[in-house]
Amino acid sequence: MAFHSPLHVTRRPFLILSIIYTTVLFCSTAFQHFLLGSQVWDMGIFEQFNWLIANGQINTISSLRDITPLQDHFSLLLLPIALIYKLLPNSYTLLGLQSLALGLMTALSTELCRRRNIASQLTWALAIAITLNPYSFLVNRNQFHTEVLALPLMLLAITETTQKRRWLYYISLQLSLFAKSAQALFGLGLALYALARGQRTRAGITAGLSLAWWLIASEMASAGGDYVNIRLGYLGDSKLEIITTIFSRPWTIFSEASPDSILLYTIGLSLPFLALLRLRSWPALLGASPIYFTNLISASGIQRELSHHYSVGILAFLIAGCIDSIGTAPTSMRLHGKRIVVITALLATTALLGYGRIGYYSTRYLPRMQEAIHFQQAKQVIPDGASVLAMRNYVPHMAGRLTIRQIERDYGPIDQYEWIVLPADEVPIDIGGKLIPAGRSWVGPRIKHVTSEAEANGMQCNQANSSIIVCSGS
Repeated sequence: MAFHSPLHVTRRPFLILSIIYTTVLFCSTAFQHFLLGSQVWDMGIFEQFNWLIANGQINTISSLRDITPLQDHFSLLLLPIALIYKLLPNSYTLLGLQSLALGLMTALSTELCRRRNIASQLTWALAIAITLNPYSFLVNRNQFHTEVLALPLMLLAITETTQKRRWLYYISLQLSLFAKSAQALFGLGLALYALARGQRTRAGITAGLSLAWWLIASEMASAGGDYVNIRLGYLGDSKLEIITTIFSRPWTIFSEASPDSILLYTIGLSLPFLALLRLRSWPALLGASPIYFTNLISASGIQRELSHHYSVGILAFLIAGCIDSIGTAPTSMRLHGKRIVVITALLATTALLGYGRIGYYSTRYLPRMQEAIHFQQAKQVIPDGASVLAMRNYVPHMAGRLTIRQIERDYGPIDQYEWIVLPADEVPIDIGGKLIPAGRSWVGPRIKHVTSEAEANGMQCNQANSSIIVCSGS
């Protein structure tokens, strides 16, 4: 049928869509960042990590995290990222790279469809599902995380599982693992996918590489904390006991997650892709299961929230499952291509409106426009190498330095800081999702304490403008 011809799937419109998508993603997260919508965890931390590596201080303890950059999940991807950061030393560089990785998913996915000679309308349906899915939008706005940058590599590894280019498969797999220690879950999922697709040897090698990486990376990142014991500790006091509990008393593993949270989490992830998933998608869904079930049984509820990065690997498998499905689409599916496009657009739009938290711009961020502008003005007087103490929303904008801390945590002796940046009493700050004047919030007494302590140590504290208080030794 002419409908199958690759001439019906040209690169140009999908490339344009991918560029527009990347631009929208970057503008949305950059605007939120400018409006002080970023936090120390994790935007500020990764900003400082990259600054340390870029300046040859890879073994230096981060003042924000109290560990070296590679001791936080042993993320080797930070090394090439830091090279780019060195050329453009700015938090917007990190946000731009993340937006690019997510935006590329449209172009990459449609190119994979094109190579499989998939019908144009089904390719468009997948492109719409990727572009409008709320998870990409939310995870991009929630700070910066290395595993998000690995998303195109994860999809490439999945789709190369049954191909002859072993070198591309293993390079994609290894680079995906390098994102962080927990990427071993993606590797185990990829092994399951390979096994389900009849690639036994590749499945075995993949599982071995993933487990080896987890053991090495976990040991190297041990100073940053044992996240397995922290988040699954309710199942046992050791990893062996946790595994034993999972198999001997499986009914206990869902005690941390309520049925409604599981349902909302599952719907939010899958809804944009439902019209494209078929029986042939089951190997990909099997591949997603290690990450999915780990998130379900975790004592940390944020792993079941779409605004966090713990489900990036699931997104890769969902897209791959759609490609597997439409790549062998039955005649009925191809003939109803227009209907599938419409249904996908409706489902994806519903998911985006329901989960996308678009209203946060008007309720949480835009009211801080004046504060954001005043903060940027006040920040200009602070030298690049100076030590800084600041509010948590200010830290990500100044984290490219050796010493910086937030007032909301233990900040140590006040005399170690050359500059202190704080909000004025009447400035509305974000407290638990609500904008409250700083002086009337729980942070208000701490701001006053810091100011008094600074002045007692000979610093001068003055309002740089109507929104920002700056303390300095000169």
